[in-house]
Amino acid sequence: MTVKEKTPEIRPIAGGVYLINEFDGTNCYLLAGSSKALLIDCGTGLCDYTAAVRSVTDLPFTVAATHGHVDHIGGAGQFDEVFVHRLDCRLFNRAQASVFLRRLFTLGNAAVKAHGIGPRDAKRYPRKANLTPFDDFSVDLGGKTVTAHLTPGHTKGSVAFIDEEDKLIFSGDNVCDALWLHLPGCTSVEEWLPSARWLYEKSADYRIFWGHRTPELTREYIGTVIGWGEEILQSRSRNTILPLIKQYPPQSDGILYRTDRVFKKQ
Repeated sequence: MTVKEKTPEIRPIAGGVYLINEFDGTNCYLLAGSSKALLIDCGTGLCDYTAAVRSVTDLPFTVAATHGHVDHIGGAGQFDEVFVHRLDCRLFNRAQASVFLRRLFTLGNAAVKAHGIGPRDAKRYPRKANLTPFDDFSVDLGGKTVTAHLTPGHTKGSVAFIDEEDKLIFSGDNVCDALWLHLPGCTSVEEWLPSARWLYEKSADYRIFWGHRTPELTREYIGTVIGWGEEILQSRSRNTILPLIKQYPPQSDGILYRTDRVFKKQ
């Protein structure tokens, strides 16, 4: 069976809103209004995303990404354009859609491999991914208006997509059960905290969905992750010179950060 024949799990989470689970690798989301649809993230590109969308709706659709990492824009080569925040449209992020990194990600993802998918299933696209930068993003789908809110942290250009009508927020990987703040393009812990606090405030009225594993984040858990970030700041007086990678707390769902990027550099 080829990847094109493999079908990701698609299930509704609200009226006209669907979770597309890319073989336990990435959670993508499809929002369909009365006139248009929006696909949020396109995974590592391990399935035919147009076919996945068409299994739900025949409406014209736009594709936008929560951030510019391989497991969220890897399928960008399947589309004419994918909207990504300007801060995540740099050379580093454009390289994330390459077949090399897509295969490397697949090689290291045990959950994806459990579905019988290997690196060679990340096919080379006949065209380069066209990442279209934006500063502000808003789309009227007909009965649903979706806007992007900049939430720097996991990447400088991470955004959360807000569906006001359904009271849903799609937050990417900016608050999660294994937060990575140690990669190139991440912010300091100090710069990430305001974005996480914003999400916590919104979680009083909105359901929050993120990019991997159990898709819905609870308000309690968001508060827990914020607490870890605050404790990291309290435990250190300044950035180190050497970029040591630490995890706090020392458990599977802690925050990975660099000791030279705890505080915002002046």
